[in-house]
Amino acid sequence: MSFGGQVNDMVNRIKQNAALKNARKGKFKGGNDYAHIKYTKTEYDFPKISEKELEKIKIKIRKTTTFERNKQLLFGVIIAFITVLALLILNS
Repeated sequence: MSFGGQVNDMVNRIKQNAALKNARKGKFKGGNDYAHIKYTKTEYDFPKISEKELEKIKIKIRKTTTFERNKQLLFGVIIAFITVLALLILNS
């Protein structure tokens, strides 16, 4: 009825965890292969856009997002109104 087996198991786990920690040390000290990758230019050539065209695109995106945001807001308000109306009718 001793606890020597349990203590031995705990000691072994501590040793194993220390070994794992030491094994992973190199990864965080720059020992991985990812630190030495040299990036080259991509094969895709990005198109050149003039400043005027870029501004037109930005304005178009802003208008689209504002329209979408307003549409979602209106939809939410309508759903909330219908829900409140339904609750008032059910409580009557």
